[in-house]
Order: sequence, then structure tokens, then C-alpha cells
Amino acid sequence: MRQSTLQNKSGKTEGRKDGRKTSLILQSSTFPIFLFAFMFILSTAYGAPDVPLNFDGWVTDALAKLETDGITGGFHRQTAPLSRSEVAQIIEQAESRIRAGAVAPSVIDRKLLEKLKREFTKERLQGEGRSIRFFPQLRATEKKIAPGFETGFHYTLGKLEQRTVPRLTFYSEFEAHNFESPPLIGKTAEQRLERWRGGYTGDFKRGYLQVNSAYLDLLVGRDWLFWGASHHKTVGISDNSPPFDQVRLTGRFGKRLKATAFTSQLDSTWYDDGKKRYLAKRYISGHRLDYQFNDRVEIGVAEWVLYGGDAQTLEWKYANPITFYYALQYNAKADDNVMFAFDAAVRPVDGVRLYGEWVIDDIQYVPGANDPHAVAWLLGLTWYPKYLDRQLGLHSEYARVNRWAYTHLVPDNQFTHFGYAIGHPIGTDSDTLRFLAAYQLTVSTQAEIRAVLTRHGEGTIADRFYGEDFEALPFPTGVVAKTTEIGARFSYRPLNGWNAIFSYAWQHTQNSEHFKGKTSQTHRLTFQMGYLW
Repeated sequence: MRQSTLQNKSGKTEGRKDGRKTSLILQSSTFPIFLFAFMFILSTAYGAPDVPLNFDGWVTDALAKLETDGITGGFHRQTAPLSRSEVAQIIEQAESRIRAGAVAPSVIDRKLLEKLKREFTKERLQGEGRSIRFFPQLRATEKKIAPGFETGFHYTLGKLEQRTVPRLTFYSEFEAHNFESPPLIGKTAEQRLERWRGGYTGDFKRGYLQVNSAYLDLLVGRDWLFWGASHHKTVGISDNSPPFDQVRLTGRFGKRLKATAFTSQLDSTWYDDGKKRYLAKRYISGHRLDYQFNDRVEIGVAEWVLYGGDAQTLEWKYANPITFYYALQYNAKADDNVMFAFDAAVRPVDGVRLYGEWVIDDIQYVPGANDPHAVAWLLGLTWYPKYLDRQLGLHSEYARVNRWAYTHLVPDNQFTHFGYAIGHPIGTDSDTLRFLAAYQLTVSTQAEIRAVLTRHGEGTIADRFYGEDFEALPFPTGVVAKTTEIGARFSYRPLNGWNAIFSYAWQHTQNSEHFKGKTSQTHRLTFQMGYLW
């Protein structure tokens, strides 16, 4: 399990569009089991996997379910990642609600809570010390067998008794593998992962120093961000791009209000219009407020600014966490990419959660403006029926990113990091409808089926608005690629011992690569097993 923060929001393995694939992955934390996996895989694997290692996907899934069912009460789940100390407090809040008779958990929810208590024993008892986790893995294709490795080091100093004594956390997470990366949708002048011998890359995916105090937390280093109400992917700042090297402040003002601010340097990009060429330095700063009206209603509002250019340096006015970016930009007559986000979630009854997100990249409020609105939005529903003892979860979500959202007239200011959209993975000029049904067989065993319908227009994140007749353009624009995905997944994820994940996905695309009448389909089978200490 990840030793410091909770980040991979979905823990899901998505299908790829690069031909028929069947794959098998084994993970282990001991050398003998690694050898056993090596022999076992030789005769059973026939494809190329693309499965990310995931230390704690089950934790975020469990917290989301318990919050929807009303067990934990409200917590600020729409601003992630959560530190392990925050999760420990959520567990204690759930226990307090149960003892007070405010909620009666189902059998499966009680077991999930007990599993979380075992995982976070040290944090709940205000323990300190260090832990090191090793995750060797092995994958096989029809051409080769490829081992990989991931490790996490977590050190905590200070007990934070009654949140009066600062607590220091050091975390570092390293991964080495030769997985194939998804294709880039934006340009970049830098490599996040440089291939080494045998096509391998090594990367410190996360590494930071965090100081927790009674009201304010400070994080310095590399970490993910996830701002939004969706449990899958958000249309604002998502974990679709690589993590940010950042300075982040998190403040708590009672139980109801949480404030977050960060500043990060993004990747550099080349600007070349045939007359002028330079390497653009790029930066992003953002701040966000989350407010809980009660245990059933939470809203969030955020603003961020992305800027870059020739000889660009950090703008300290944007690094200020309590200023208004739009006013700063307007007064300076700058053309930086300021974006606003609003999200909300409501639980009308225990077991039902309704949520939505709205991101404004550009909106025309001046009368007579002849420019399009560049917005993205998302709506979703989660339901755990009580008459099925909360074991079945039904999830539905629709996300839409209009053309020219995530883009900017200044090429340096496109909403990307190392070539990947910082927002929703569908990119711009696209929408997607997702249905998922998951059944919790036991506290560690889950089976799910999903159907995903996605439309991709011809607009890209590199597009600029040059006065097109936008009112005459349909959505999505041009020859629309329409992809249907049907998939299933079975997972067994205990705290320790053997674990396994099996998934299958079929994808069919009409107008593939935006060629009228061209179709393509892929099949992907993944089997992952391992042994966790």
C-alpha cells in the first residue's frame, strides 16, 4: 500500500487502442515468489500489458463507498490527495458516528471499515517511524518477459497529539519499468521518462516532505493533484498528467472549510512560428476552497492560472495563495490562461450521491463578443441499494469538453503537462458516457462490468480560435470517431498475502482516426497476481 497519500482515484485498468492484446502481470515482494511467478508466466502470457502499479486503489474506493453510504459522514473528498493522517481522522469520525447510533453500517461496510482500521493502525495510534515497501513485478509478452520494480519509503516523525505538535512526513516512491506510454496529445520539449537499456525507464514518481500542524500543512516536492467531485476523472485538475513538482499549502478552518493552494513549474515547450523560436518556461498556480454545509452537501470553487513564454520566470503575484488571479491578469493586461472550476456533491439519502463539475476556460460575458464559450462539465450518479445490503454499486457519469477548452491563443499556455492533458483524458472536442456496476462479494473481492461510449471530434488541444463560425459547428466537430467499450473486471485485494486482478475489455471504433467509414476493434485481456507483505 502507498505509505503516505492516496492518489490513484480509480484504481482501474483502461483498455488500449493499439491492436489485439492479451497480457499477464505478476507482482511480488519476495525473490522466491518472483521466481515462481517467472516460471508460471512463461507458459501462460501472450500479450503486451499496460497496467500501472497501484499501491492503494482499494483505499480510495473504500472511502468513497463508505462516504456515499453515510458511514464516515462528510469529509473533503473533492480535494485530493488525502494524507494518511487525514484518513485516520476519517476512520475515527466513522467510528464515533457508529458509537453514537447516528448510522448503522451494513455488514460489508462494517468489514470495509475494519479493513481500513487495520491498514491505518499506526496513524490512528499516533505512531511514528519508518516503513519500506518493495514491489517487484513481472510481465510477459509474445516477444519477451519484462520485469519491473516499484518501491516506497515512508518516514514519520512526531505524534501530532491533539494536533498541537507538528508531524513530519518524508515519502519517496520509485518505479522502473518498460511499459509503453499512452500517446501524447500536446507538444513538449522535455522528456519525463528517458528510455535506458532494454527500453527501461526509471522515475521517482512521487517524493516530498510534508509538515502537518493543527491548522496548516506544507508539502514541498513531487505529488499528484485531483480537484473535483468525480471518483473517476475530473474535467478540472486531474491525475491524467504526470505529477507536479510543487509547493502546496493546505489549511483547515474547523470541520467545514478547507483551503488548498499550490505553485508548480510545468514542462517546457518550443515556440516556432517560422520567424521566432524560443524555449518557453511554463508555470501553474492554483487555489481552492471546499465547504461542507453538512454531512450531505459539499461544494468546491477553484481558480488556477497557467502561463509561459520566452524568458518567463515565476510570477510571485500568482504564487500568492490569497489573491484573485483573474484580477491580477486583467490589471496587468496579460494573456495568461486563467480557469475557474465549480463542483458540488449531494447525498439526498444514504447510499445515493449526485455530483457535478463545471470548468470555465473562457466564457464571453461582454455583450456583442463574437467568441465561443470554452467550457467543460461533468454529471454523475452513484447508488448502493440498501435492499441489496450495499454490496452492489451502480455508477453513471457523463463528461463533456467543448472545442477550444484546454486550448489558448498563446501556444505556451495550453492545458498540458509533458504532453498530457491536465484535465479529463478524453481531451478537447469530446464527450463520454460511462456506466459501471460493481458487486462487493467480500471485503477484499469485487466483480464489475462497465460500458463506455466516447465521441472524439477533430478538434485538438493544440487548436486556436481564429474566428471560425462556431455557431454553425456541431458538437463534436468534423468526422467524429465513436468508440464503444465493454469490459469486466474481477479483483481480490487483501491487506497481505496473494492478490489478483483479472480484466477484459473490447473496444469498437467507428470512423477510426477520423476517417469516414473506417472501423477498428481491439480485445484486451489482463491477468495480474502477486504477493504483498
